[in-house]
Amino acid sequence: MDYEEKHKLARAFLSVLANPDEATAGAVTSPDMVWSFPGSSRISGEAHGLEQIMKRARTIAEFGVKVEIQHATFDLAGRVSMILHNTAFRNGRNLDERVSAVFTLRGDKIVRLDTYLSDVAMAETFFS
Repeated sequence: MDYEEKHKLARAFLSVLANPDEATAGAVTSPDMVWSFPGSSRISGEAHGLEQIMKRARTIAEFGVKVEIQHATFDLAGRVSMILHNTAFRNGRNLDERVSAVFTLRGDKIVRLDTYLSDVAMAETFFS
């Protein structure tokens, strides 16, 4: 898989955060995918498999988070990291943070997503 294909796969997954489409998520993820998210909010921890991943994606969409992809970076092992700027305003709470979403791939599927936040406390407050 070349860099453009990896980038396209990660972008497809990220599109699910605005439009939680299970078919799209299922097409780009392995059945045993794990998605880690730091902190202690309702979306924190590890989500395992499509059902838990979709539950998290739906919450992010319901909270009105706008995910802006700023850059893609790649490593030698085949991972792709998407540098994001996430923003939202809901119930008097503001979200404005930088995110690194590191996708680990196996073949043409995402097997793991590790999320790194610039402000974990802000995400905890926003998603509480």
